[in-house]
Amino acid sequence: MKATVDVYGVRVNQARVIRAMTVTAVMEALGWKHSRLNRLERSATTALPVEDFEQLVAVLRFPPKFFTTAPTSRVHPTDLLFRAPRSITATEREYLAQFAALTGEFLDELHTRVKLPPVRLPVLDSETPVDQAAEAVRKAWGLDTDGPVDYLTHEIERNGVAIVMRRLLTSSSRRILGDEDSTGKLDKHLGYSVRVGEFNTRPLIVVRQSHSWERTRWTLAHEVGHLALHASGSVNEEREEQASRFASELLAPAAVLADEVSRAPSLAELLPVKARWGISLGALLKHLHTSKLLSDQRFEALRRQLYTRTNTETDTTWGRVEPGWNDRDVERPRLISKWLEMAFSATSAMMLAPYDLMWPQDMLEDFTVGQRTGVAVNAARAVADPAPAVAMTGTHSNVLTLPVGRRRG
Repeated sequence: MKATVDVYGVRVNQARVIRAMTVTAVMEALGWKHSRLNRLERSATTALPVEDFEQLVAVLRFPPKFFTTAPTSRVHPTDLLFRAPRSITATEREYLAQFAALTGEFLDELHTRVKLPPVRLPVLDSETPVDQAAEAVRKAWGLDTDGPVDYLTHEIERNGVAIVMRRLLTSSSRRILGDEDSTGKLDKHLGYSVRVGEFNTRPLIVVRQSHSWERTRWTLAHEVGHLALHASGSVNEEREEQASRFASELLAPAAVLADEVSRAPSLAELLPVKARWGISLGALLKHLHTSKLLSDQRFEALRRQLYTRTNTETDTTWGRVEPGWNDRDVERPRLISKWLEMAFSATSAMMLAPYDLMWPQDMLEDFTVGQRTGVAVNAARAVADPAPAVAMTGTHSNVLTLPVGRRRG
């Protein structure tokens, strides 16, 4: 019997970060010195005595296979495409990076079993005007350039961008990131995006769960803007604002709004516009203003009304909970749950237990939380997707057919 186990230092660091444990906490639990744990995390591999390895596995609560498998997806906090607020700590940023890295490896595992959709998201120069950038994305996705995107989440996933929902309290770390959710409350950040996988070619969006369909759609569009325009990373305040303008333009092209919105609209007149395009009044007002479709004076007047007018349904201001807040269901991703069905015949993370995967059960739950299951949205208008047939493990194959939004005619 082998007396030692070769352990990858990066894996020890990843597991510790995911578990939200400090070096001191792990050291005390193991009865080690700081220097030994630090050396282990910084080393490529270390031969640990079997007894020490078993202790490490027990303390960090990751399967033994995780520590002995070479890491392939590397994500540094600076790779994350979002402008971190001052309130977020370096430890939290590291957690977000390592969570993305492990998600990337999970996606690679799915891809080896059943090919994920090819990535069809243009990488654009950051100097590209947002209207041109949004039009380029719509064209790449085969959508009309002048119509609403009915189910944005589906279009994102259909074109190879994976979406993971992040709940307030994660199973794997018991870490709380952001404030308790409410439709109008701001939190530390709503989402982030990054390219993951062995070759950093799979775009990933991690978005926090929300009860607001307006917030969810706009956040997803915002992250698409980062992925398309900011492939180099280094998101600053200017680029964050650019992604925001892109999000509104992707959801509601200003050139089309110019024919639908009067030069001095009321909030009541904008409600049907909100409903048609699937964009909040707050984002719509700013979009109209920055697109020169709303004067400074009218914009300020409408914004004041937004935050003073009472929504009698919710007893809050319109700016906090807008009319129409419950007119749509909150969009939820489907890609990961669908691929679990095809690759493992699994409809939940619990059903993955027999497959001897390297991720702990609670982390698999974090990968799959918030995913839709069963038939895809609006199957009545489903058409054959251009993705090719995908071979299943075993003796049969399936073709994934997903619905699409309005396509260019």
